[in-house]
Amino acid sequence: MLYFTRFHASDPYLAFGIGDRRIGLGTPMEYERMVNDSAFDDVLLLPEVRDAASKRFKLPKNAKPTDVQIIRHIAARYKVPGFRIGHRFPAGLALELREAGVKLEVAPPGEILPERMIKTPREITALRKGNKASAAGFRAVAKTLEESTVRNGFVVHQGRRLTSERLREIISMACFEQGAVASDTIAAGGDQACNCHEAGTGPIRANELIVCDIFPRRITDGYWGDMTRTFLKGRASDAQRRLVRTVKRGHELAIKAVKPGAAAGSVQKVVDDFFEKEGYETVRDSGQPEGFFHAVGHAIGLEVHEEPVIRARAKPKLRKGMVVTIEPGLYYRGLGGCRIEDVVHVVDGGSEKISSAPYKWEFR
Repeated sequence: MLYFTRFHASDPYLAFGIGDRRIGLGTPMEYERMVNDSAFDDVLLLPEVRDAASKRFKLPKNAKPTDVQIIRHIAARYKVPGFRIGHRFPAGLALELREAGVKLEVAPPGEILPERMIKTPREITALRKGNKASAAGFRAVAKTLEESTVRNGFVVHQGRRLTSERLREIISMACFEQGAVASDTIAAGGDQACNCHEAGTGPIRANELIVCDIFPRRITDGYWGDMTRTFLKGRASDAQRRLVRTVKRGHELAIKAVKPGAAAGSVQKVVDDFFEKEGYETVRDSGQPEGFFHAVGHAIGLEVHEEPVIRARAKPKLRKGMVVTIEPGLYYRGLGGCRIEDVVHVVDGGSEKISSAPYKWEFR
């Protein structure tokens, strides 16, 4: 809805398109904003539409038409035979519309507004700013680890043990200062990071890998940043250094494989083959997967996860103008997890990074 209308609203509203025209229904409270601040070609005043729908369906005085009746009235008024809706359209409303005889076609994922896959220059600028917010979070993490000491096997910052929860607070404040909100940030150390969506809890131990995945959303326009770095406070083992080195090389190879015309699955295969060659085995389809068991990336925009997804055997081809994440990782309990993620813009002949943060990870 935000992409289609370019209108920020906290309450639900109805909008539809006929050809290239975008039409919205606005309450008196939102009508003027819809007229002035949206991409709508026409804005209908909802009370007027309700009155017309009430007359069409001969409702009793003071009875308000339902959303289904309003939509049926719109279909009749504009001579629309039916609607094409997204796969996440409200299920209850869709069932009611079908029961009322309104024809609905459900578009597969990514096909309701396929133009979303190709980002405009304005969107690229917004995504760069989203990733600047992520980078601010990483600067805050690095500063915190630089200032910290190791005591009794734990990381201590400002006189108390540093926890995943405290690290997320520090990250959130840094992102907010850049105009973005960081929710569900991952700051997970040790084996917690091997559950790659584990947010992390409790004290952070010295000499353990810490995966920090920061994906803030910009307040002004709704675009996201999405970057991951791996850190360690103390002294890394040879096995940890080799793990991080291997993931970083896989990250570089994947970015090099991103170019117009490349099948999404081929980018994943580059990383899978490299990790296997380096001796890092992967176990999938298990309650405790290990190795590299997730997709190497995904598109990003007004949602943090958009189509296409860059995963094994994925057939969609990358196209100039797409923006995707590249985030290989390796995870082994007892050794820890490592993930490195950047955002790249597909351009002629390859890609350009639109995210930037240092890769320094070991803080003694």
